[in-house]
Amino acid sequence: MNKPLILTRGLLLVPLVGASDSLVNALGVWLAWALISAGHGWAMGLLRPRLTAPQRLLASVVLAATLTACAGLIAQAWVLELYQPLSLYIGWIALSCVALEHDDVFVGSRLSEHLRLAGLFGLLMIGLGTLRELIGNAISLALLAPGGFILLGLLLAARQAWTGAKPHSTIEETPRP
Repeated sequence: MNKPLILTRGLLLVPLVGASDSLVNALGVWLAWALISAGHGWAMGLLRPRLTAPQRLLASVVLAATLTACAGLIAQAWVLELYQPLSLYIGWIALSCVALEHDDVFVGSRLSEHLRLAGLFGLLMIGLGTLRELIGNAISLALLAPGGFILLGLLLAARQAWTGAKPHSTIEETPRP
């Protein structure tokens, strides 16, 4: 398993479950995440060769905070109805960008990894947002965060059953002499 992306994927779980209560919210957060992380990666690509490691971390934090603050101000000005329920998740984007930079995901050879992560995150956001909105008409729990966790768990269980993942054996083999 690729350990560096564990932190980043863990940070993406919060907006995935919290902001995907409707398709519009899910699409809005994913679009903001994709644009901010792409801008952060591009800007850090210009700064990275000129900075030492401690300076690079500080620059990454300042840049991520600046980009998310600007995105928040733009969202407040143009789409206030969308910004109000999603304002908390815009801050999580900055954490995600700093974690991606720390893991060197924006470096040229690992750029495809970032694109794959962005696509997977978008697919999950849109899929979970659509399902939660459809199910939320009948079961209001689906629109709340616990309902998002339950639905995500059911989807992961269905994927595991579909792919035929083998369960771990509880029988231990005895070593032969």
